[in-house]
Amino acid sequence: MVGGAGLQTLERGLAVLEAVAAHAPCTTAEVAEATSLHRSIAYRVLCTLEAHGYLARDAAGRYEMGLAVLTVASAVRSDLRERAQAELSAVAETTGATAFLAVPHGEEALTLVTAEPPAGSSPVAYRPGVRHPLTRGAPGLAILAALAPRPGERPEVALARDLGHVRTTGEVVPGISSLAVPVRLRGGRAASVCVLFAAGRLDENAALDSLHDVAARLRDH
Repeated sequence: MVGGAGLQTLERGLAVLEAVAAHAPCTTAEVAEATSLHRSIAYRVLCTLEAHGYLARDAAGRYEMGLAVLTVASAVRSDLRERAQAELSAVAETTGATAFLAVPHGEEALTLVTAEPPAGSSPVAYRPGVRHPLTRGAPGLAILAALAPRPGERPEVALARDLGHVRTTGEVVPGISSLAVPVRLRGGRAASVCVLFAAGRLDENAALDSLHDVAARLRDH
């Protein structure tokens, strides 16, 4: 029978996985700080996840996601992920910016798929699994714009519903701008397609055209 201790262990394991996904490559100390766990507890959880293949360590001993995660992730909305990967890869190549698909995860925007442009042409790398509040940053605001209005929502959300896109700077990655377009998926679900870029390094009108095309092709998936 699973009791309170079992649930606590599970919660700790999930918290550590999420911390590594968001901060990899990272040390035990960094994971402990991100999860508010005692360092010895964080270390034990990390070792257990590594033993099962969900985490791995690089040459410097820092933790990163392991291959076992791919087995689990492959079952998650594989149709949407595969379609989005192909579409976003084309966007990244033509715009020279990192492109990605974000979906809601509770009250956070979760990066589900990313595509990097040709080497050296993007000022920032972005990994699947990165999360931030829905209320901060273009990806989350665009997701909210694809949903019914909420009391007290930011004015940018209503504007995004009217314009069909939203732009923010420094809210996702410090010093970096993000441009996002809402996507309405089947079953009333929502997502957003986005690019990250440094000021002056993106033809924003062309990028918006590409993002709107992708959003239209992903609609109802």
